[in-house]
Amino acid sequence: MKLREWIDKIKPNFVEGGKFPWLKSTFEAFETFAFTPKETTTRGSHIRDAADIKRTMITVVIALMPALLFGMWNVGHQYALATGEVMGFWAKWWFGFIRMLPLIVVSYVVGLAIEFMFAQIRGHEVNEGFLVTGLIIPMIVPISTPLWQLALAVAFAVVIGKEVFGGTGMNFMNPALVARAFLFFSYPTHMSGDAVWISA
Repeated sequence: MKLREWIDKIKPNFVEGGKFPWLKSTFEAFETFAFTPKETTTRGSHIRDAADIKRTMITVVIALMPALLFGMWNVGHQYALATGEVMGFWAKWWFGFIRMLPLIVVSYVVGLAIEFMFAQIRGHEVNEGFLVTGLIIPMIVPISTPLWQLALAVAFAVVIGKEVFGGTGMNFMNPALVARAFLFFSYPTHMSGDAVWISA
């Protein structure tokens, strides 16, 4: 496979003695996104099979799709109810998709940037837990949440709710709920009331 050959060819640049050893964790994150890692656990009770944490998280993201798609439709539906505008099924879904897309992009960009930064500083591999958290956060905040508030909440959730405890699997708080709590207590007027259902 051409991709595997290319990755194997550039891999020596990212190991000790290569040109970019400080980017090892970033390289491994992209490599294991495309291919199953060769490492296996050495302690604790685990089932040994091809399902690593990255594949598990991708399965959870796929499982979230029905709720996400319904949520997009509901954003358009609530808008149509509030404004009295007559919209068909697909028009409602498209309206919700356009309104939710920036929330999802901001959530992933901010969260993954922090995840990669912590991996580089600590010198360990990138944790995959944010693949799920980055999608849940936009799904549980009001559609009218300003993007800068969402970016602050995501940063707070990843740093305070997760990374200070050691990363994926070490945190005792759900980062998505930490983000929601941060927004609720920091910006309560944006988080409650009838207007949170409606995107103008």
